[in-house]
Amino acid sequence: MLGRIAITAALVLAPLAASAQTAPISKTITLTYTGTVTQSAADTIMIRQPDGSLTRYTGPLPDFPYKTGDQVSISFNATVPTRAFYDSGVYQGQLAADGIYRIGVSSPFYNGGTTPGGVGNSTAADITGAINPALNSGQPTNTRMTIVYDYNADSYSIVGAGDFASGAYAGPGYIYNAATTQYVGCTGGAACTTYAGADPILFQLRQNADGSLGTGNIGVMSTDLTSGTGTGFFSLLFSGGWNLPTFGGGGGPTPVPEPGMLGLMAGAFAVLPLRRALRRKPA
Repeated sequence: MLGRIAITAALVLAPLAASAQTAPISKTITLTYTGTVTQSAADTIMIRQPDGSLTRYTGPLPDFPYKTGDQVSISFNATVPTRAFYDSGVYQGQLAADGIYRIGVSSPFYNGGTTPGGVGNSTAADITGAINPALNSGQPTNTRMTIVYDYNADSYSIVGAGDFASGAYAGPGYIYNAATTQYVGCTGGAACTTYAGADPILFQLRQNADGSLGTGNIGVMSTDLTSGTGTGFFSLLFSGGWNLPTFGGGGGPTPVPEPGMLGLMAGAFAVLPLRRALRRKPA
């Protein structure tokens, strides 16, 4: 009978001990920029003249998928630390006296993804519309941003404007047809090149001091490679702001039972009825 009691107790202990959990050292959050197109290709296209000067183009243009007033969103996932990251001993840096930590997030290709729990990893930013991630000299699109973690409040915030950057991207553009002296639209990537082997038009997203996001100069190619006529650039500008999920709110960390303790207690209580039954059983 004692052998049966031991087996029964072990069966109770095993699943309960396995169910004991420890706090995760990281979490993945989604950051989303919601904005409006405030400058499009038609507003910003500049054409390089034969003498090298740039002139604003005001002639007819094919439809462009991003027009002034259109809504746009940019989003990516970032893996950030929790309190357990600093409490569990996996963090090897200096503990901040004020509890404020600045976490530089970047795509795994660049930061290696070697931090415990994946802290610091981010996905490439996804943009609504025809702008898509692209390779740049064999390197994938990278997203970079600094996120501030407040250990005391268990909350996250974003470093001031100008911190976000992401690239490289390929998107829709224009090609100047020297034979017809007209601009034609292209969908991005290889479609926006003018000859075999030419590099596609690539650009980055960068946050400005006022919080807007701009693409920088997107090249306008020409079918006449011997002349500067028809080549130039345009830009896109998005005005909006980031939405960052909130967690915690100033409360203390959620208590987590010591692993195995609940299983030991449950096993002890499970054995008691068996012992009482043994005492009542006649000899």
